[in-house]
Amino acid sequence: AETSGRSDDNLDSARRRFDTFRKQTEPVVRALERVEDLQAEENSEGSQLSIVNIDGTGTVEEVWKATEAAMDAYVKNDVLTANSNLLKAIVEGDIEKFADLCDGKLEVDPIYEGPNKSTISDAEVSVQSGTKAVVSYTRKIKDDLSVRETREWNHGPKGWKCGSVLREELS
Repeated sequence: AETSGRSDDNLDSARRRFDTFRKQTEPVVRALERVEDLQAEENSEGSQLSIVNIDGTGTVEEVWKATEAAMDAYVKNDVLTANSNLLKAIVEGDIEKFADLCDGKLEVDPIYEGPNKSTISDAEVSVQSGTKAVVSYTRKIKDDLSVRETREWNHGPKGWKCGSVLREELS
């Protein structure tokens, strides 16, 4: 069999690594799975924790695709939560919360970001990287005003921040 070329790439080392996994890692995973189950039982919206099991028996490419899909799903959920909080701040007229969710460059536009109840449809999320995502959706602000909003989000030390917004008025 081909090896990685590492000095510890041998059967004894593999056995030790597996033993360490079994004794130290697996109990943590089982505990987190139990927390996930308990949260789901207590909360009608499910658990905030999501354990993903990835089958490592495929090719490197297959395992990477499964890992990437799991991480993208996490990022999408995280950035959608930030976007939802931003829209809630807009509806509530909470300028402080709005500013906190933006990177400091965005200003409040009273036409689009006044305290108006709006409806969202046709949402899409594109993960550009683990720290950049784009959220796009149709937003009906008033009976006579609908826009397609596209928000670029960047993740940094203080979480997700909206860096830009593009709007296309729909007829």
